Amino acid sequence: MITIETHRNNWKNWRPRVFTFLTVFLSIVLLIAGTFEFIPAWILRNPPDAIHLWHIAELSALSILLGLVMFGLVRKAEEKPLLAQFMVMSVIILAVGLTPFDIRLVGLLALAGLLILAYPRPRALLSFSHKGRISAALLAITVLLAVILDPIIQQEIRYQIIGMAEHDAHALDFHWIGSALLYVLLILAGVLASTKRPGWKRLAIVTGITYIFLAGIALIVPGYAAGAWSQAGGLFAGFLGALYILVALAEAEGTSQDVSAPVPESALTPEVLPETGSIATPVPESTAVPSTVTAYKAKEQIEIAELEAAGMGRK
Repeated sequence: MITIETHRNNWKNWRPRVFTFLTVFLSIVLLIAGTFEFIPAWILRNPPDAIHLWHIAELSALSILLGLVMFGLVRKAEEKPLLAQFMVMSVIILAVGLTPFDIRLVGLLALAGLLILAYPRPRALLSFSHKGRISAALLAITVLLAVILDPIIQQEIRYQIIGMAEHDAHALDFHWIGSALLYVLLILAGVLASTKRPGWKRLAIVTGITYIFLAGIALIVPGYAAGAWSQAGGLFAGFLGALYILVALAEAEGTSQDVSAPVPESALTPEVLPETGSIATPVPESTAVPSTVTAYKAKEQIEIAELEAAGMGRK
C-alpha cells in the first residue's frame, strides 16, 4: 500500500514535466507537418501539387490551429483547462473521422489518452462548468460560420466516401475528409471560446488567425485548385476571423481590469450604543486596537484601586 501511494505521489510530481515535454514535442511536430507540404507546393511551386494547393493550405491551417493551442499549454497548463479540453476533443474527432479510411489512425485515441493522463489536473478536463456569462458575440459568429460551413462539410464527407471507391487522388490523400474535419474543429473552437472558461482568449484569437490565413489563401489560390473558396468567401471569412480577434480582445479587456476593492459598508456605518443612545463614530482598525487596549488598562487600574480601598476600609 505504501509503495502504491509512493508511486502515485511520484507521478503527481512528474506529471507537469511530462505534459510540458509532450506539448513542446507536439508543437514541433505540428509545425513540421504544416510546412512539410506547404513549402514545396506554395514556395517552390512543385507542378504535381498544383491541383492540391488549397488542400495543402488547409493542412497548414490545421497545424496553425492545433499548434498554437498546443504551444499555449507549454507554460501553466493547469490554468488553461479549456485549451487542453479542445486538444483532447480535437484528437478524438480526428481519430473518429480518419479511422474509417485508415484503421492505423485509431492510434490517435492513444494520444488523446496520453494527453489526459499527463495533464496536471486531469479531473478538470471532465468539467465544463463556467462562471459568468458566455460571449454572445463569439457564439453568434460561430453559429453563422457553422450554418455556412455545414453544407460544405457534408459535401466533402460524401466526396471522400465516393472518392475512395473511385481512387480519387484527393480522397486517397484524405484531403476531402481532412478539409471537413478542419471546419468541424474550427466550429468547436468557436463554441468553446464563447464559454469564456480559462484559456478562452487564446483559443478565440487562434481561431481568428486560422480563418484569416484561409482567407488570404482563398484570395491567391488558382481557380483550378480543388475545394478552394471563392474570393468573396475568402473576404467574408477574413472579416469574421478579424472579428473573432477583436471581440476576444475587447471582452478580455473588459473582464481583466483591476477594480479596487470597495470599503465594506459595515465599516462605514456608525453604530448606536445601546445604553446611552449616542452614536459611535467608526474608526480605522489600526487605531481601534490601541484604543481598546488603553480602555482595558484604565478599567483594570480602577478595579485595583477599588480593591485597595475596600481592604483599607476593613482595617
